[in-house]
Amino acid sequence: MKLRQIEIFRAVMSGGSTTAAAGMLGLSQSAVSRQLTQLEDDLGFELFERSKGRLLPRPEAFALRDEVGDLAAILSRLKRYTEDLKAGTVGQRFLKVAVPHSLIGSVMPEVIADYLATRPDASLELLGGHYDAIEQMVMTRVADLGFVSLPPRDKGFEVRHLLRSESACIMPAGHKLEAREVVRPADLVGQDLILLGRQRPARHAFERLLRRAGVQPRARVEVHSVEATCALVGRGLGVSVVPAFIARLFGRLPVSLRPFDPCVHGEYGIVTLKGAPLSRAAESFAAILKARLTEPPAT
Repeated sequence: MKLRQIEIFRAVMSGGSTTAAAGMLGLSQSAVSRQLTQLEDDLGFELFERSKGRLLPRPEAFALRDEVGDLAAILSRLKRYTEDLKAGTVGQRFLKVAVPHSLIGSVMPEVIADYLATRPDASLELLGGHYDAIEQMVMTRVADLGFVSLPPRDKGFEVRHLLRSESACIMPAGHKLEAREVVRPADLVGQDLILLGRQRPARHAFERLLRRAGVQPRARVEVHSVEATCALVGRGLGVSVVPAFIARLFGRLPVSLRPFDPCVHGEYGIVTLKGAPLSRAAESFAAILKARLTEPPAT
């Protein structure tokens, strides 16, 4: 006995004919008749008496109708639920996502809007922090997935690559470095720099690069997010070198971008705990995030 056969049987009993049942279910009359006959063959007895083109329910049909009522409703709900699982709209309705502060006010509103648009029953918690903090959130299950610089410092993650970023030197609009097609370490001699906090690996790597080039970095301001860096550069307080993909998110600010060589940034992606595969909902979220971060900048 198949779910479709039960649906057709109930529709025939409700509508009184195969024609009425076909209209209710959006099927052809012949398809309804065929499924009904198959149901009787599977059961091994007739449910209806055929008389002059009419279906007359036998006592067995009324007995079966009473028994299959609740079962049909349960199977129908189960079918809808499995379809939702396949679509990724259930299975993990509450998703906890950790990202750098620089993404929270820039790209994440659009990412979340896209995600929730196809999942009316879903909800999401957005957490912010630097990359080490994000790794810790995922490791302690505070977050289901986190966006980090790759490779992660901890080895206990499943890693999904999302994008590669070049480095960009950002400067106030009208700054003399705008004349450079590419900014190099020697061009930063004597420049006021806005740098990430001293505990950040990216800060250490950048300062080592400058010193190898014979440039003594002059940190005017230290901050803890690229978003803050871009805002301070826009205010004319110095220049900085940041991941190009994040700098482009703040193109509305009065800043200019030039490629920085050599590149001091690299790969970025999603981390999750090993042995805890992403749900279909989380897979969809990661795909939406990647699409938003890699789309061409608005002109």
